[in-house]
Amino acid sequence: MIDPNVLLSALRGPPHSPPALLLAAVRAEEVEAVACPKLVAEVVRGLEKPYFRERIDEDEARKSVARIERIVAMVDDPAEIEAILRDPADDYLVALAREADAEAIVSGDRDLLDHGGLEPRAINAREACELLGLI
Repeated sequence: MIDPNVLLSALRGPPHSPPALLLAAVRAEEVEAVACPKLVAEVVRGLEKPYFRERIDEDEARKSVARIERIVAMVDDPAEIEAILRDPADDYLVALAREADAEAIVSGDRDLLDHGGLEPRAINAREACELLGLI
C-alpha cells in the first residue's frame, strides 16, 4: 500500500525518484498497490494545495488521479479502524493495509515509520524500491 504523500511525490518528483519508480512499477503491473476512496481523496486534496497547483494544472491533476484509480486495486474504505498511531487521521492507512493483506505500507510519514511492531510494517519508498529490485 502506498500512502497519499508518496503518490503525490511520485506525480511531481523526478522520474527516477523512488516514489516515481514505485508508481511506474504499479503502472507496469510489476507491483500491486491498493487504495480506497479516502486515500484517493487525500491525493486530490494534496493536488489542490498551492505547491502542486503551481506545478500541475487542474486538468493534469484530474488525469493523474484517474490514472491512479485505474492502476491500483480499489477497495472500500476500511470498515473498522483501530486507534494505533499518534495521528488518528492515519489509522485508516493501517486498517486499509491490513484488510488488503498488504506486505507493507510505503510511507514517508515518521509516525508510521517509527511505530515499532506495526503490522504490516511501514517502509520508505527507497526501501520499497530496493526490496522490489527497482534500484
